[in-house]
Amino acid sequence: MNRLLEKLNEIPGVLGSMVMTDDGIPVASRLSEEIDEECVAAFSSTARLAVNRTAMHCSGEEPEEVILEAEGGNLLLINLDGATLAVMTHAGLELNTGLLEIRSLARRLSGILEIRIS
Repeated sequence: MNRLLEKLNEIPGVLGSMVMTDDGIPVASRLSEEIDEECVAAFSSTARLAVNRTAMHCSGEEPEEVILEAEGGNLLLINLDGATLAVMTHAGLELNTGLLEIRSLARRLSGILEIRIS
């Protein structure tokens, strides 16, 4: 899992990544030292929960991805079936091409989690 997070961090524009349980407990993390892992996990869990509740109310389905864009950067939250992948990026990340690589690695991470749960 850590190797896949390292590969994620090699994508141009990615600042760090982590996998956490849906309730915000970090499972694996590759964040730089200046980024507080617990803060990212808590915020990501709360944001994903709020978006999921709203989406369920509006459409009856939870989103597979949530992208929070800000002037200073982006936070991507990707559902891994029982866990969440959080990816922090520079504001300038080309989400069209960068997101393809991130999604591919997210699918591989999801497969690893399935094996561990079984």
